[in-house]
Amino acid sequence: MSATAKIVELRDSTAVAADPLDGPQAAAIVGHIDALQGGRVFGWAWDGNHPADRLEVELRLERDGGPPEILGRVAADRLRPDLAGGGIGDGAHAFEAEVILPEGADPSRVVAVVRSPSTGETATFAQPNPEDQRLDRLLAPHLHRIGERIDALRRDQRQLAAAQQTIGRLLRDAGEGVAALRADTARSETAHGERADALTESLRELTERVGGLEVFLMRMDQSLRGLDSASAEKSGGSGWSPLLTVLGSTAGAFLAVLVGWLVLH
Repeated sequence: MSATAKIVELRDSTAVAADPLDGPQAAAIVGHIDALQGGRVFGWAWDGNHPADRLEVELRLERDGGPPEILGRVAADRLRPDLAGGGIGDGAHAFEAEVILPEGADPSRVVAVVRSPSTGETATFAQPNPEDQRLDRLLAPHLHRIGERIDALRRDQRQLAAAQQTIGRLLRDAGEGVAALRADTARSETAHGERADALTESLRELTERVGGLEVFLMRMDQSLRGLDSASAEKSGGSGWSPLLTVLGSTAGAFLAVLVGWLVLH
């Protein structure tokens, strides 16, 4: 900004600088008197090394050849959106105060002495000269538009970051879904293979049993035919021969069914 500022140590200026570990970090006070209009002073003040502090502002009227006159005290704790957009802490670092100037006083001699509550250091801000004020008025609209664009870019950046997180989460979920699908497919293929192997083994066993049954039936058929022939030859000798033939055939058929059931089960 165009205002002048001078850091003043309240401690002995000849003292050796203290180790930062022995006390609070030195102040880095910045600020500005924006205007003095209608008996009111407007401005802002902020300590970059202690950003949460609300600085104390003392308004003084400087005099030639005499001590300054204190016009009032106020805290720099008012919220201004342009300060927040410009990176000045949380934006609540503006001040405004009503001042009553003595008759004949020069308003341009009003200064703001800003004090850090953390370190006691002070900075003095004078009003900008007419040329600087004119420049400030010319630049203010452009700076305001730049601040709005910076805010819009920050919002877009936050939205982009959120979108990237959402995309990353979706990709991660999709990857997990594909991995689960592959695992399910592998398990299904394994189960199908096991069932196919079991079915093949069952068919092989069934084929073997059917083959054995066919051999048995062939032998049984041969035995029955031999029995029939023997019965026919002896049919003229005894009355029991037909009965024995029937009983033998029935027993052979029952035995064949029994053996077939055992083979198939």
